[in-house]
Amino acid sequence: MNSLKFFQTPQAESSVTSILSKFEQLKETNLELKEREAALSFDQLNEMLSPEEKNIIEIILSIDPKQLGFRGSFLGIVAVPADLVSLKDQKVTVDGKTNVLATVLVPKNVYEGYMELKNALKKELGKDLLIDSGYRSSAFQVITLLHYLKMYNFDLEQTAKRVAFPGYSEHGFPVKQAIDFINSEGKPTDDSPFDFEDTDEYRWLVENAEKFGFVLSYPKDNPDGIMYEPWHWRFEG
Repeated sequence: MNSLKFFQTPQAESSVTSILSKFEQLKETNLELKEREAALSFDQLNEMLSPEEKNIIEIILSIDPKQLGFRGSFLGIVAVPADLVSLKDQKVTVDGKTNVLATVLVPKNVYEGYMELKNALKKELGKDLLIDSGYRSSAFQVITLLHYLKMYNFDLEQTAKRVAFPGYSEHGFPVKQAIDFINSEGKPTDDSPFDFEDTDEYRWLVENAEKFGFVLSYPKDNPDGIMYEPWHWRFEG
């Protein structure tokens, strides 16, 4: 069967759901993984999977996303950097309820650039700009892709417009590391991602981010075939 159509079969849907469930269960029993899930290795991932579920991972890694309209470059599946900095206790307040974001990992140089940007924005706007997602290993990128695949009813083409395949993601490429911003009001959300475009923080980034080494990766009508992502900025130093 064509691997692109395979994910719309009951077998594939069941396996994807099982992988995501097992990953969440593993985090509950492994505090270190829960704090550093974005540095997940393929060994850790495969250890918890059945043969059928491992086959899902192999199929994902074998797919050329250009078949799905993605036109970006293959960046490579590289080792987890040794200098990752953990960002903990970032808080967003939505409808009067405060939530703590999951721990985010970023390479040290990106963290330093982000802190300069964050402090400048805070000084000018009086607002906090947080990081919703930073470094993601290729193994964790698989988990991220499967999450969106399920969210988009196992439509690979739609999923490929929202999230890069392992090896093609700037989140797993520390040379030009991407981070996803989120403001203290919890924008963007999965349900309303483009709300971020209407924030003061986004308008400030458009005017100022490049001074701190950050570039918008996927503007409107970008050549990579990725949907417009106003929250996704690449650090070029």
